[in-house]
Amino acid sequence: MPTEPSASSTVDARVHQMMDGLSDAERRVARRLLADYPACGLGTSHSLAAEAGVSAPTVVRLATRLGFTGFSDMQRALRSEVSSGASSPVQRTIAQSHDPHGPTPFAEAMQRRAEAVTATARRLPPSELDSAIGLITGCTKQILITGGFFSRSIAQVLALQLSQVRGDVVYVDDPLRHDAGLILDARRRSVLVLFDLRRYEPASLELAQQVKASGLDVILITDRWMSPVAAVADVVLTAEVEAVPFDTFVGLLALVETIVESVMSRMGAQGIRRMRKWEAQAVGHTRAHNTNPPHQ
Repeated sequence: MPTEPSASSTVDARVHQMMDGLSDAERRVARRLLADYPACGLGTSHSLAAEAGVSAPTVVRLATRLGFTGFSDMQRALRSEVSSGASSPVQRTIAQSHDPHGPTPFAEAMQRRAEAVTATARRLPPSELDSAIGLITGCTKQILITGGFFSRSIAQVLALQLSQVRGDVVYVDDPLRHDAGLILDARRRSVLVLFDLRRYEPASLELAQQVKASGLDVILITDRWMSPVAAVADVVLTAEVEAVPFDTFVGLLALVETIVESVMSRMGAQGIRRMRKWEAQAVGHTRAHNTNPPHQ
């Protein structure tokens, strides 16, 4: 059962914390709110209800379930988050002040990254992670993985590790141009895992809409401010990225490794057989080529 939301939590953190305990109608409001966060919650309760396809009282019930006195109280909390969510690396660096009598800059930086992992675990609804693992392990077609300007490096890590556990994993570097053929050739019920972090890329939404129209399932991995792709994704997984001066990938990498470990656990003996074959071919081949010839 979900715990009571913390009064100090951001609105999106409360939503993630309570997601598993929401009714179907409340969950539709929550997903719509997160899909265009926080702007979607700054209009009227009636407009949010219309976008989610529910009644206005359902929106108010969600607000109270999240620990607010009502919808207007939730809106006040959203307004206070707007400026920090849109800040750039330069703005965050300027705003960061160091107390000369406090922890060292190194200790503070490490603490922020440790907190990113903790926040990622706390905000991720178990049902969303379970749905993602189900799509990946149950897919009999391809798993296509792609990322954005910075997140492509994490997408490559996921693709490499996941390919050791199951077959038909394809990393797609440039899905709308050079690698468009990989997307066009993907069969129905394949799965696209898409990374899209803040300063979201319009190409990500275009890609998600394209593959959804072709019958693919979409798993979005994003941050707590929520990529616009969330509006069309089947599953949304969020990671905490807040750091100074640049967003941190520590929470994101922890999420990726958790996904791979969970897939491995669910696949059982099949995954182990795959890993043995992968190691025998890939690792064995590398070692053979890296062995120094004996001295004559």
